[in-house]
Amino acid sequence: MISIMFNKYFIKYTLVLIAICFNVNVFAQSAIQIQNSKLKKDRSIVDFINNNVSLFGALDLSKQSINDNGITVPINYLYNSVNNNVFKPGYSGGFRIDGICKNEHHYMLSFAINRLATGSYYEHKYSLSPYTDDFTHFKADNVFTTLSIAAHYKLLLPINEMKKYKFYAVAGPSVDYKISNISNENLLNGAGNRTIINGDLGAEFDNKGYYVLFAHYKIGTNLNQSSVPVQLNRIEIGMSIKAKDLF
Repeated sequence: MISIMFNKYFIKYTLVLIAICFNVNVFAQSAIQIQNSKLKKDRSIVDFINNNVSLFGALDLSKQSINDNGITVPINYLYNSVNNNVFKPGYSGGFRIDGICKNEHHYMLSFAINRLATGSYYEHKYSLSPYTDDFTHFKADNVFTTLSIAAHYKLLLPINEMKKYKFYAVAGPSVDYKISNISNENLLNGAGNRTIINGDLGAEFDNKGYYVLFAHYKIGTNLNQSSVPVQLNRIEIGMSIKAKDLF
């Protein structure tokens, strides 16, 4: 009888002990997972350091190359009156965030509004000699406003005394969205694409953190398919100053 009671209580308390150990183990595992998640989160925040917000302004020199070979609407424009294969000046302004990722990778994010006046180079011209001068079937909008966002990787170059002056080579994508009105001519020909995606290359000079001088070259094209593909070439030359130094 005593043996039976002993076995009964032994089994009971053994099961209780196993349950307690199991719960402790589960609690410990949960605590470890929470701690690991917290560490990962904290680590992801630490990965991005030295973030500085700057305001910038820039001169924009722009030219667009236009392929109007797909136009079928019988509207003609004298080629010499619309074609001007030159860069024309506009301007840009906005703000940028410069920082370092994982203590070694420099980056820049920028947001800007751009007022562009572009030269226009028409790749095709038509003629009905001797009845008329050279002509084209399309007239592109050459003054427009865009909102843009850019993400650039900045490669620190080993030039001069890097503690004083820093030189960077920059590269990355950017996107422009036209917010100004599109002409009826462009809407009629299905060429009224608002979004332009660019590839950017450039160089920057950081003067002891007081200001940054930059020169970027952007080459872009329509994000969506168009009856009149346009290649937009831009040169941005400007300066940025940290916002905390201005206010």
